[in-house]
Parts: sequence; structure tokens; C-alpha cells
Amino acid sequence: MRTNRLWPILLCCLILSGCVKTKILDDVELIMTFGFDWDPTSENYKGTAVAPVYGKNEQSELGENIRYTGEAKTFQDINSFIQTEAPFQVEVGNIIDILFGEDLAKKGVAEIIYGINEIPDLGRDINVAIVQGDAETLLKTDYKMELTLSRFIEKLILNNSKSNIPKMNLHQFNYRLIGDGMDPFLPILRQSETSIDIVTLGMMKDDKLVHQIPYEQFFTFKLLYEDCEDHTYEFEWEEKNKTVAISSIRSTKSLHWKSKNEVVIKADIIGTLTESKKGEIKSFAAKKELEQAVTKKLEEEANQLIQTFQDLEIDPLMVGASAKSKFRDWNRKEWESQYSEITITPDISFELDLSNIVQ
Repeated sequence: MRTNRLWPILLCCLILSGCVKTKILDDVELIMTFGFDWDPTSENYKGTAVAPVYGKNEQSELGENIRYTGEAKTFQDINSFIQTEAPFQVEVGNIIDILFGEDLAKKGVAEIIYGINEIPDLGRDINVAIVQGDAETLLKTDYKMELTLSRFIEKLILNNSKSNIPKMNLHQFNYRLIGDGMDPFLPILRQSETSIDIVTLGMMKDDKLVHQIPYEQFFTFKLLYEDCEDHTYEFEWEEKNKTVAISSIRSTKSLHWKSKNEVVIKADIIGTLTESKKGEIKSFAAKKELEQAVTKKLEEEANQLIQTFQDLEIDPLMVGASAKSKFRDWNRKEWESQYSEITITPDISFELDLSNIVQ
């Protein structure tokens, strides 16, 4: 009796396995990076796709890439056009990087993003970034890299997300694009003579690039945005003519609402002094003086960032989202009309570990 009951299950498994579409890896082009630019003349999107090239010895050819370019009104049409250039079936399910040219980012990326979201077999942990200049130029340049171009960009963004900038993948970008009380931001890449660097962080209003913050402000922005762990900060102590390097930084960030129109962003920081070019901190009095100087400097930088965000009416720190969860009568239109006028105060507390204190 038991054997007879198993036969229908086994038969269904055999039928279903016969329905699975198989693909041979050597017969497909695995697109891993897609770059998009805007052509104002034709009013079309231009897409540049990058696929790795593997030969008989994969390791020796790991850094080789092949590129395809297409131009159309939508992402789907770009992908179809690229298929006319490729000798094998083009597959986009392995995309790990999406790049936008600077002009397109300023115009708005929503249409391309929504087209990408419609592909069911794409993951959402895809790296997203903006390129200074054209994405096509950056992707079509030959670099001397051990990794493929796609893997290099992936590791560049992921490693910096651990230390310099907050992470912003496709899933998080979508969330901030459609969510209330928040705006997305993206790392901005620049092509150098031999490689690719992250040079600024692009602040967006809805889906449009409106502002860039430089590397010097990365740490301050990250403090205001999220908890930090194992970071570094170089402090120019102008009053003492010293450059102080602080490492192993840990910080916690929290928002405290005093009223609907006043909020404090609190950041508690602990760090270790690792280098001082003009001498060590040799007393507890000097330690206290340094802590106060660092706190003052970070609060000044934080105030400047916050004021810039309010002037541009952008909310990358998700203050509006926090207000929405705090106040039941929160209204989006009312919040957007008042956001630039509310009081947002950074309250930063820096504490130095007792290393290098010898007196």
C-alpha cells in the first residue's frame, strides 16, 4: 500500500524535472554590470553591459571583459538590442553592479530602476552607484586588474561600505525612493588613469542627484546616519598645529524628539589614538582637551551637513521616517512643507580610550 502511494509523487517529480529549462554556461553571456547614460539628442537611454570572459584557464583570464552597448527608450529594449550584438544568449540574472552616468542621475533614474525591478530573477542585493561623467566611458576602458571589472566595482563598493560610506544596494535604494520621510544617496565613482575610485557621496532628491559630499565629510555623515564600528578619523587640530589619527572607532546613533519640530541626533563615539605627528597625549588634561576639540569639530561639520540637507529639502538621514514612527498624526505634505524649518541638533560625544596616556 505504501509503495503504491509513492508512485504518483515520483511520477510528478519526473514530469516537473523535465520542464526545467537547462542552460549551458558556455552558451550564454552572463551580464554582471550594467551602466546607463542619457542621450539628450535622441532622448534615449544608452546601456552598456559588461560580461566576464573565461577561457580554458579561468584564472589566467579572470581580468578580461566583453562589452555591449544598446540605445532605447526602456531597459527591456536596451537588453533586446544588446542581444543582437551577442553571439550567445544574454542573461541578466547575474548582475551585481548597476551604474548611472552623471547626466542621467541629474535627470532622474526612476524609469530605469522600475524597469530593472520588473525582472523577476534579479536579486535585490545589487550594488548601485553613479559615475562622474559617462558610465559608458568608465565601463569601456581597459584596466590592468586581476579581477574582472564587475568584481572590482563590487568589492570597491562593499569594502567602502564597511568603513567609509553607508551601504546602499538596490533593495535599500527602492525603499528610500518610494518611502515617506527619506531620500536615497549613492556612491559616486571616478575613472582614474589606472583604476576606479569612490570620490564623493551623491545626495538625491527623490530619484535625482542634487548634491555631492566629499570624502572629508564621509565620516561625519556616517555618524549621523548609523552606528559605526572599527572606523578611522583624521583630526586636524588647528589650535595645536597637530594632525591626530584616531582608529578603532565605535559609535552609536539615536534620535530623540523634543517636539514635532525639534529633534536631537545623538552620536556617542569611542576611539583610540594611534598617531599624533606633533607628540603624544601624555596627560589626562590633554586627553580631555583633545576630546572636547574633536567633539566641537564633528558637531560643526554635522551642523553644516544638516543645514545643507534642509536647504536642499532632502532627507538622507531619514529624519522624516523617524517622525512618522513617533507621531501618529504625521502627514507627508505637512512634513515636507515644514522640514526645512524644524530644528535638527547634532549632539556628539567623543571619548578617547586610555591608550598612550602615560602621566
